[in-house]
Amino acid sequence: MPALALSCMPYGVTNAYQEAAAAEEGYVPVLGTLDFDAKLVPEMDLSGQTPVQAVTLIPATFKGDALTVRGVSQPFETDLVLEVQCFGPWCPQPQPGEMLGFLRQTDQSYVLHTNACGGFLFGRPTQEQVKQVKDCLGGRSCEVRTRP
Repeated sequence: MPALALSCMPYGVTNAYQEAAAAEEGYVPVLGTLDFDAKLVPEMDLSGQTPVQAVTLIPATFKGDALTVRGVSQPFETDLVLEVQCFGPWCPQPQPGEMLGFLRQTDQSYVLHTNACGGFLFGRPTQEQVKQVKDCLGGRSCEVRTRP
């Protein structure tokens, strides 16, 4: 069997913020709790049978706060779709629980995208990650990280 490797550029919360801010779609930065059935998350499949960019849609709920540009958190609760994208056999393994993320607004609901190299979901965020997003929202330093 040939050796397989996934090479991803370092990707942090400031990268996700910049990507969301530049997108045509609207995004809501959130901090709180994500709940979904973890058994629906695809497993890594090194057999070579996985489609190159397989996407799994998982119903989920979020409860916590929307982060605003004024630095004030607004209570926010919604149903959403967790979009888990695999790259070949590599799949992210998100878990229910505390999270920091960016919800993409759609006509029907919200979508939270994650993939094997990053995406908009950061599970169990550190205080530094939360501070980085708040700094970005407040117009302070929001440098894209080149190292994890």
